Amino acid sequence: MAIVDMSKFYLLAFKEKRESLLKELQKFKYVHLVDSGNDFSKEDLSAVSRSEELIDIDDYLNKSKYVIERLEKIEDKKPALEALKEGKKHFTYEEIKNRARKFNFSQIYKEISSIIDEIEKKEAENQEILNKVSELLPYKAIDLPLEDLKLTKFSKIYLGTIPQRYKENFEELLKENDSVYFDVLHTDKNYAYYLIICHKSDDEDVIDAFRKMGFTLVNFKEKGTINENINSLRERKSQNLDSIDTLNKELKNYLKYLDDFKIYYEYQSNEKLKVISSEKFLRTKNLDLIEGYVPSKFLKSFEEAIQLICGDDYYLYKKEADRNSHEVPIMLKNNKFVGPFEMLTEMYSMPKYNEIDPTPFFAPFYFIFAGIMIGDLGYGLLVFIGSLLALRFFNLDKATKRFMTFFNYLSISAMIFGLVFGSFFGGIIPLPTLINPAEDIMEMLMLSLLLGGVHIFFALGIKAYMDIRDNKPKDAFYDVGLWYMALIGAIGYGLSKAVSMNPIVVKILFYAMIIAMVGIVLTGGRSEKTTLAKFGWGVYALYGISSYIGDFVSYLRLMALVLSGSFIGLAVNMIAGMLFGSSIIGKLFAIVIFLVFQAFNCFLCYLSAYVHTARLTYVEMFNKFYEGGGVPFKKMVEDSKYFNID
Repeated sequence: MAIVDMSKFYLLAFKEKRESLLKELQKFKYVHLVDSGNDFSKEDLSAVSRSEELIDIDDYLNKSKYVIERLEKIEDKKPALEALKEGKKHFTYEEIKNRARKFNFSQIYKEISSIIDEIEKKEAENQEILNKVSELLPYKAIDLPLEDLKLTKFSKIYLGTIPQRYKENFEELLKENDSVYFDVLHTDKNYAYYLIICHKSDDEDVIDAFRKMGFTLVNFKEKGTINENINSLRERKSQNLDSIDTLNKELKNYLKYLDDFKIYYEYQSNEKLKVISSEKFLRTKNLDLIEGYVPSKFLKSFEEAIQLICGDDYYLYKKEADRNSHEVPIMLKNNKFVGPFEMLTEMYSMPKYNEIDPTPFFAPFYFIFAGIMIGDLGYGLLVFIGSLLALRFFNLDKATKRFMTFFNYLSISAMIFGLVFGSFFGGIIPLPTLINPAEDIMEMLMLSLLLGGVHIFFALGIKAYMDIRDNKPKDAFYDVGLWYMALIGAIGYGLSKAVSMNPIVVKILFYAMIIAMVGIVLTGGRSEKTTLAKFGWGVYALYGISSYIGDFVSYLRLMALVLSGSFIGLAVNMIAGMLFGSSIIGKLFAIVIFLVFQAFNCFLCYLSAYVHTARLTYVEMFNKFYEGGGVPFKKMVEDSKYFNID
């Protein structure tokens, strides 16, 4: 249950073996390559460049994704439960590679893209038709053919729009000239649409009114009446829709190639990774220098993979990874209980190689805290059964399976504390209680603070262990031991004011607190150079005791969340109970209210437990010992988008 031990390697191999070696390493998977230029001068070595290949691969990926998205749109969707049960198909990487190479990608893509291009052309034309119809519709009251709305011997005819806010002022201007005729053909929220006829002699006045009021002229080039044009356009649109329907039916014949395109996409994704990996190499005229990391337990298999391709024509230098190097990739290995909690570590930040994996240390606390926050046997049973059925009957990918297992564990904790608190769906069925959160407020408060204290002290203990492990026992005493003394002394001395204690014990607690505080002031700034700076930083370190007060108060959320969840559940039960005692309709409403709102409260309880327990872990626990910032181990095989690659 820790960070997997890594070994660094430097490999010299002949250039002609590059492709076959990369393929074998991809098959091996557990290799994390790094840029060799970090450790070697480039005077005699040059980087491998394969930018043209990357451009080609990206083109294949974009084309594959384009076809996949179009085919998925017309694919008949399976029912949600059936789709979950079936899940992603399983392939080995070798199967992916072999099927991709056999697939006639270029020809099938050409056939599909020609159909899609025709569909998109028709769809674009239909959009233009819709736009044109929307332009014509406001003027459909005009019965004359559009070609007749031209300049006559004595008059000019205008069509156009004006913003609604200028409508009244515009019409007032037009009315000033008796020889100007106008008709409001249509109005909408934003514009008024006009037909305006004027004598040629009044044209300048009309144009001036247009300019003042922001009149926008419309000039239709079509022939025939507005309605004739609209009907013609709608007929064209209908014909296009028929053509699109026919083309989509033709496209459906290619659904049999959907998996092939997905396989080809996965294959090209891994080819891209292989090419990018090779760009981390340095080369001479005949040799490649490859640098990277391998889990120490796989070193023998790694060398066997190299020998399979290179025979004896290679040089491999390997050593234990530098514990203080920040470039060492991190891989976590934990047991079945702790493993699902790794996602919380990954979400925060991977540990550096010289740190410890925090997962096994925070997992038990997370399990307990989340269970307290949910604190209901019914909610626990509901999620336990649901997650168990999903894990048993659905073909889930690794990430989803881990997520479901995580909530399966939390549901067990929720059931345990549901029994402790005697809560079943907010008290719908009375159960015996060890602690009643609604009544035993002080007990819940003390339990929350006690668990918080254990959590914080445990985190400080991990910090002390790391210092002692790294041969820094003084730091362990200064940064942890003194704080243990100060906190225990302060808490104990404070309690002595509320409860009766032996005077000798009280004195010991008081003097331990004072000695520890003085020690913190004297040692808190020990890394500074001047005496004044050391003292100033020491005082600032002691001021950190105020943050511990905030930390302890944060754990009161354990009590607050279990109370909020139980009170909401209780309120739902009361409302449902009142309705259930009335008519048949009332009973039906009661059942609906109970099911819907209890399910919603269950969701809120789990969401709150997930978020707030993560907050207690990240803020109150991790800041005592954990820094993070490690580099995740990157295998030579890409995570699959469409399949489970075994």
